Amino acid sequence: MNKFVIGFLLMNVLVNAYNPTIYELSLRPWLYELTNKYGRKISKLNDIPIEEFQHLKDIGVDYVWLMGIWQLGKYGLDFDKAHANDYKSNLPDFTIDDVIGSPYAITQFVCNSELGTDQDIINLRKKLNDMGLKLMLDFVPNHSAIDSPYRTSNIDYYIRAPPNTPKPYDSEFYLPDGVSYGGDQWDGFWKDTAQWNYWNQDTRNYLKSVVKKIASMSDGMRCDMAMVILNDLFYNKWKPQLDAWGYKRPSSEFWSEAIKETKQQYPNTIFLAEVYWGKEQDLINLGFDYVYEKWLLDQQATLDVGKVRPILSNLNLNYASHSNHFVENHDEPRAIIKFSGKDYISCVAALMSYSIPGARFINHGQLEGLSNKLDVHLRRSYKENGSTYVKWFYGKVLPILKKDVFKSGNWQQLNVTGDQYWKFFAFKWTNSSDKIVVIINYSDGSGYGLVKLSDASSGQQTITEMISGQTYVRSGDDMRNNGLGVVVDGWNAQIFKYF
Repeated sequence: MNKFVIGFLLMNVLVNAYNPTIYELSLRPWLYELTNKYGRKISKLNDIPIEEFQHLKDIGVDYVWLMGIWQLGKYGLDFDKAHANDYKSNLPDFTIDDVIGSPYAITQFVCNSELGTDQDIINLRKKLNDMGLKLMLDFVPNHSAIDSPYRTSNIDYYIRAPPNTPKPYDSEFYLPDGVSYGGDQWDGFWKDTAQWNYWNQDTRNYLKSVVKKIASMSDGMRCDMAMVILNDLFYNKWKPQLDAWGYKRPSSEFWSEAIKETKQQYPNTIFLAEVYWGKEQDLINLGFDYVYEKWLLDQQATLDVGKVRPILSNLNLNYASHSNHFVENHDEPRAIIKFSGKDYISCVAALMSYSIPGARFINHGQLEGLSNKLDVHLRRSYKENGSTYVKWFYGKVLPILKKDVFKSGNWQQLNVTGDQYWKFFAFKWTNSSDKIVVIINYSDGSGYGLVKLSDASSGQQTITEMISGQTYVRSGDDMRNNGLGVVVDGWNAQIFKYF
């Protein structure tokens, strides 16, 4: 595993794991926003004001994921424009100029010419590294754009209709040349894409070279729908075509080869997998540093503390430390919508997710409390002011979470006692400089609980509730032996620094 991710487990305490903050920016919509913000055209990587990245650094971001940086084709853009009515639910004042094409229908892994060049990406990475930030880029493994040049030059790289299939090919599944549309076993077919054949060694070799290229230009990559190319799932989807062409199951998984080979050259590259269907641990085992962890989010969204508690009570610390925790991303509804329109619950859910080990993921527009989804095919979302409460909340919490103790400190989940214990979760983070406990009431109505702090120093001490800034004088011996008593409002949290 990457040296930054390694931690140690000791008596249910996770020691010295690395917990980065990853910030997703939908690149072309972001440039459109910046154009409006600054009153001048900002359409290239070289145009981005450096203060925009400095702001991300200042709020504690470690990795900036510029989503949608690679070259797209005319086919995908025309396809999306032909389906323009699909976008009106997200953007009621939609115009055809708002369609920019899916960033997941990639013709080639070179910089989108509208944005700059590969060298511009390399230069931007250096600027970010010099200011203490790291660059994350996309790898879309499953498919290419339909107008990728490889469909002409290397048609065998793709899944194709069985040789005995009558022509013309069924347009529900195949392009006129017999290449299959991209797809997976649950979502059908994406008809702006063409399906790579992962049981062809030449295809695998080419795509491994792409992974290494991305690693040479960045500090990490987010791998789209990473589970769909696992050998079992791939065969389940494409069995008739693979068998008909005589392809044999590869002796190893693509990811184990690609990650191992890439890290031999670029050892500090991190790999983040978008993954579902219970395949998260499989991908960790194959070498991924972080994997999407959606199960906690979905249980949080029920607003039922009883469904959240089993997940956290049985938390596997090694799994958690390799998880990517989020309350929204570009595929999910906005957090406020996910949490039944209640901005304050979306905030406490985010704090819960960010208070356990693993990567902390922030989506474009999340910190502004936006409710309207930004469709990946469009350059903008429907205009809104966002939530004042969300802006206030993250303004208070992010300066706390950027502290070293939350990045690489020791973590432990604590018990809360008292008649209302069932309302609460408590998480302790410590290092040589700080001792901090996060206490969350994930229910309606205020509650009282006691949290024992076994490492509290003896004697009277002044503790600070870090969100409000309020201080209290408490006995360290009492906090050790009986517990710190807290009263926390419903759907709220307190964060205490103690000694």
